[in-house]
Amino acid sequence: MSNLDENLRTPDELAMLEILEPEMKEIIVEGRGDQALLYWFLSCSTPEVEIAVFPVKERVLLDDDVVVAHGYTKGERGSVITVAEIMEKIHPTGKRVRFVADRDLSSLGIDKCPQLENMFYTDYASMELYFYSEKTIGKMLKVALRGPSGLSSKSVLEAITPVLVSIFVIRSILRSMERPPKLASKVIENLQFTNGGHTLDVREAFTKSCKGVNIDSLVAEYDRIAIPDDLDRRHLIRGHDISGVLVRYITTVHGNLFREDRRHLAKAPAMEICLISCLELTDIEGFGLFKSLAEFATASH
Repeated sequence: MSNLDENLRTPDELAMLEILEPEMKEIIVEGRGDQALLYWFLSCSTPEVEIAVFPVKERVLLDDDVVVAHGYTKGERGSVITVAEIMEKIHPTGKRVRFVADRDLSSLGIDKCPQLENMFYTDYASMELYFYSEKTIGKMLKVALRGPSGLSSKSVLEAITPVLVSIFVIRSILRSMERPPKLASKVIENLQFTNGGHTLDVREAFTKSCKGVNIDSLVAEYDRIAIPDDLDRRHLIRGHDISGVLVRYITTVHGNLFREDRRHLAKAPAMEICLISCLELTDIEGFGLFKSLAEFATASH
């Protein structure tokens, strides 16, 4: 049996560990990227505390039917919240395990974020939004891509933020459909930027993503969604879209930055890892999620 299999437990078994191993704290997150970031944060902020961080699929045995029965979409986020709900019902005073999930589309009233004692949520739409800042993107541009002094992270953010928000709204409408289709990959892969605009077309995005659907009604629904001007746009961006759109911007406006030893960063997964690696402890330790995690790690039972 592999070590991965040895770590897997049912929610009932995890609840039993509250009684058998009350001093051994752990945090369960959505995926391996979240695991790596939180493990690094805790090892820096509370190095004296031994605490395990697991992706939900590597820690919990849970059928998708159970997730759907709890009212969530199948996947890592739904699994995390479902297990948290089950654990709190079984052991409402448990102090051993905490769960972390993205807020995702909750800003548009789609994804639920139930308030549970054992659950923490990201401050913005997802974990990746912690590196969506002038400082972190500026470090990537100057260090990883060796960009020119005239290329500012502020101008990059101003160019890609409206596109990311539009894609977020499009995704929300697709998710609301009876049989939710995925956003067509070509919507981002074919995106072009100029110094004054971009080629994202809402109607075309729906057409590429849906078949046998009234596209006019989807476009009308998109136009009806009003976003308050004072709402931080980090609540309206899907984290995994950031690297893809950023790569398209750099490719079409500053393509020379992806030459030679920097060529591999023109792939969205590599860019995302690069951006996460550009984070510093001071960039995140003041946010609510990380304050809560540090308090959990150091609190006595």
